[in-house]
Amino acid sequence: MYALSMNLQTELPLRTPNKAGVHMVVETPAGSAIKYAYDHEIESFVWSRPLIAGLTFPYDFGFLPQTLGDDGDALDAMLLTDQGSRPGIVVPSRVIGALRVEQFRDGAPAKRNDRIMLLPSNDHRNAHILDVGNLQSRLRDELEAFFVASLSLTGKKTEFRGWADAAEARAWIDQAAERFSTLGV
Repeated sequence: MYALSMNLQTELPLRTPNKAGVHMVVETPAGSAIKYAYDHEIESFVWSRPLIAGLTFPYDFGFLPQTLGDDGDALDAMLLTDQGSRPGIVVPSRVIGALRVEQFRDGAPAKRNDRIMLLPSNDHRNAHILDVGNLQSRLRDELEAFFVASLSLTGKKTEFRGWADAAEARAWIDQAAERFSTLGV
């Protein structure tokens, strides 16, 4: 079998062929106690760091290609589905909102590092969820608790600034795509 070499961060299109959704690249699968990260310079997934003992990712976590967030990285994204996948899987997805996040490290200025929330485009079980407002408040609380715990002992502090609806999250994605096309990686 032959594989085409592609830089998943800089060459994979952000938009799905029908332009209604976005592509998400899975870096860290649900259930992993290790955070993986895509290194676009070597076009490979690397072991980033372990989470604190007993903690695992509740859902697939990754990034949106051809975007550049305020923190200088591709936009972070979480895929809310019961079926975990593997690093490198590209998932056509629909945007349902975002968690507004600010991160601080050792007296440095705050950086926005929002988490875009997605559902797989073809996940018919969750077709009724159109916006993060349709999620149970308990699940939103648990996701916030996970992101705090996932950064424990890293020196980063996290503050949440609420939840953005799907329209606002799509606007952020458009801004991050424009920033990527202007500045590149």
